[in-house]
Amino acid sequence: LSTKPENTRPFAVMINNIVYAQPQVGISNADIIYEIPAEGGITRMMAIFSHLYDVESVGSIRSLRPYYLSVALSYDAIVIHAGGSEQAYSDIKSLGIDNIDGVRGARSGEASCYYRDKTRLSQGKNVEHTLFADGSKLASFAANNYELKHDSSYDTGYGLKFSADAASQCTSSANDFTVPYGYYKTTFKYNADKKCYNAFISGTEYTDGGSNSSIDLANVIVLNIPTKTIDSYGRQAMELTGSGTGYFFTGGKYVEINWARADRADNFHYTLKDGTPLNLSIGKTWISIAPLDSTDGIAFNG
Repeated sequence: LSTKPENTRPFAVMINNIVYAQPQVGISNADIIYEIPAEGGITRMMAIFSHLYDVESVGSIRSLRPYYLSVALSYDAIVIHAGGSEQAYSDIKSLGIDNIDGVRGARSGEASCYYRDKTRLSQGKNVEHTLFADGSKLASFAANNYELKHDSSYDTGYGLKFSADAASQCTSSANDFTVPYGYYKTTFKYNADKKCYNAFISGTEYTDGGSNSSIDLANVIVLNIPTKTIDSYGRQAMELTGSGTGYFFTGGKYVEINWARADRADNFHYTLKDGTPLNLSIGKTWISIAPLDSTDGIAFNG
């Protein structure tokens, strides 16, 4: 979050990731993008923005699950969403999470932060894939309703360390690899000319439909975290505290890593296998949370 204004809280925005809702809008402005399983083998995103005041539109916006709230808590973020599971709403209330809701939000100015995309509606897209938010209105609503600064003791680095030579930590080549989630698979391809990874869904590159720009990633982190189905609807649960293993990709190379997090108020902390703190490359980061042990692991395509 190198562009984040000093000591101000970021926004954590729930983003639709179903194929029919592509392209997403505004995500090229995000500092960090999480992709996490949802119901039915598909995934959903939570994008972390240092600010939204100059983001014209973001979306389409989708609903919350408790584990996305856990991610948001690791940044002390203001949560942007459209609805959520009953457990997510319960957690918002019990944990006192600052949020702006596009479905049940009834406070003055809350609903007006959101709008339906008339073009997508005219194209026959399902209504749940057409809800977007105005970044400046979200920023204004947050300023009028919430404290925008972290506590003075808060780690505004979010547990992350950066280096211009982060690729030197990596041990093997990874120019093209795929992260499986079940029904969905996300492929990352390294662009040596731009020195970044680009992500692909069902063979199509993720782009920002607002700016028509690619999503150029300096870092990809993959965390191997098991999931379990908890109800007949297919909702998922996963433990995002404690510790585990993963992979770090940058500069067309990768290395195996460990992650640790003491509790939901803590940041995620990444280290190499020998315990040395991991350095990220300067730039945008994509974090895939995937049950690799049950999906045959990462496929290295070349």
